Amino acid sequence: MPVPDPGSPTPLTIRLPDGRTLGLTRYGHPAHRAVVFHHGFGSSGLELPNDAVLLARLQLQLLAPDRPGVGQSSVYRRLTFPSFADDVVAMLDALAIRERVGVMGWSVGGVHALALAARHPARVAAGQLLSTCLPLGERAAHRHLSWVWKFLRWGQIGFPWLNRTTFLWLSQQWARHPDRTIAWFIRGMRPAEACTTARFRALLRDAAVQGFAHAGRGVFDDAQAWCRPPGFRIEDVRAPMRLWHGAADGVWAPGNIPYLAGRLGGAPVRLLPGQGHMLYLENWAAIMEEMAGLL
Repeated sequence: MPVPDPGSPTPLTIRLPDGRTLGLTRYGHPAHRAVVFHHGFGSSGLELPNDAVLLARLQLQLLAPDRPGVGQSSVYRRLTFPSFADDVVAMLDALAIRERVGVMGWSVGGVHALALAARHPARVAAGQLLSTCLPLGERAAHRHLSWVWKFLRWGQIGFPWLNRTTFLWLSQQWARHPDRTIAWFIRGMRPAEACTTARFRALLRDAAVQGFAHAGRGVFDDAQAWCRPPGFRIEDVRAPMRLWHGAADGVWAPGNIPYLAGRLGGAPVRLLPGQGHMLYLENWAAIMEEMAGLL
């Protein structure tokens, strides 16, 4: 593997035990304590702010793996939350990281973070769920979903060909017209999300281009995994968790976040007034400082 420049993100690839490739981005110095970041839906490990000074001060490195079909990661049609948790552990083994790690997840990445903590409790020291979602395919959580998310799950399960076609079309737009595509998304957002996305336009644009690589196959498979039974129990998470959520979140409203916190043993929730789904970008230093304290 290349010797990284700790001042810039380093792209890496790992060969998994079954021969697939796992792509990831490393932020920070490889000698520092590791935190695994799970990216959001339709995005990639490039969605993180590159604050090398902050990471050096906290003596942390961030490892942001791309899920199957995203970036340089091989397509894996049988993707599940447990299968990707196993991929992440294989990544840690390949990087010779033996101590327990911090885990973070933004949006649907929060469910992947929970899966890692539940399936491999000996590898996770603490976690943060940033604007997280619930597993759409879990029976217990289903009654806490809004009608919008129940409808979207119904569409993904009942008409997968329609969503596959949509994600294929979006992948073409991101590849051919990335600036026009992110501008189109910003116009459709609520004010809290639109303002932050506009400020971090280039970062989120580039992350989405990689998110929709492989003709959008990874996005579709991620959606399928999200809509099926999750394959793990939230109550099996033993590591301490912290939840950050925006009171103005226009993607995943905060109403069911206390329910999730209760299933995590009463995990603390930071509900930030006036902030939306992209709050991790607005509060990055505070989030990382909290993680350093947890570790």
